[in-house]
Amino acid sequence: MPAPHQSSSFDLQGHRGARGLKPENTLPAFEIAFDLGVTSVETDVHLTADGVPILFHDAEVSDRLCRLIPGSGAVEPSKRPKVSSLNLMQIRQYRADINPNPNRFAVQDNQTTPLADWFAERHGIEAFAPPTLADLFSFTLAYAGEPGRKAGKTDQRRNQSGRVRFDLELKRVPFRPAVIGDGVDGTTSGILEQRVIQAARDANMINRVSFRSFDHRCIRIMGELAPESTRAILVEGAPVSPADLARQAGAQVYCPEFEFLDELQVQQIHEAGLRVLPWTVNEPADWQRLLDWGVDGITTDFPDQLGQFLSVRGIAYGDG
Repeated sequence: MPAPHQSSSFDLQGHRGARGLKPENTLPAFEIAFDLGVTSVETDVHLTADGVPILFHDAEVSDRLCRLIPGSGAVEPSKRPKVSSLNLMQIRQYRADINPNPNRFAVQDNQTTPLADWFAERHGIEAFAPPTLADLFSFTLAYAGEPGRKAGKTDQRRNQSGRVRFDLELKRVPFRPAVIGDGVDGTTSGILEQRVIQAARDANMINRVSFRSFDHRCIRIMGELAPESTRAILVEGAPVSPADLARQAGAQVYCPEFEFLDELQVQQIHEAGLRVLPWTVNEPADWQRLLDWGVDGITTDFPDQLGQFLSVRGIAYGDG
């Protein structure tokens, strides 16, 4: 069979939106990713104290990523309040617009973007406030619709955003339920799983989401709650049998740390009927090696650079 990257199904996935270009997991980062024509965006999902799925990577708010909105009176980020200890109103008091690694993300800036500004004003929030999962879905629909046209988005990009997929990483840590704070023991669903699925169904996006986690028990549970969904397992290191690991969790996608992937694994995973989507890959030499092995997509902080790399090589993605 031909290598999956030879077809239009290749997945150009923006990591945390487009982390190399805009502060991660923010509306401007997602807007830039859509502008670049990604086929999917990866983002991280925590749970607020009042049970709202919020897009934020770390388990704590800190001055590594956040600053207080002036006059808000919330807890200083330097005190590192847990995301799970803050309700939605409280977490809206932070602006997640700090570049945590200027050397690594030298071109990242924290200037807002047109549609994010419009959306923030319409909803009474800061453009760089951590968005909810529902915000992301609503923002994507706005991009694809009349607000996107008025913000100067091309028909091609609006059409593409109408098909973009959402790879939602549920930030569970096995045997540390306090990270999310809903007391899950790994055998039954918790509030996080239930609310994420509810948000996807309420937005009529269940067929456009994939659920992923390093806690593979969580993925098995998501399959029980939403058998129509796509699920993926995240893996660090090199397991003995990646395909078996994915099957045990009821996943269709294997998402490895790219440095622990080799050509034989890709072949074995494909033979098992699974897709391979390695993370987080930012260097052209690594992109080329992975493409030669036939991976189904690549997660990157720099979808602009990867998109150009693919185009030069005649590898189609999205609207091309």
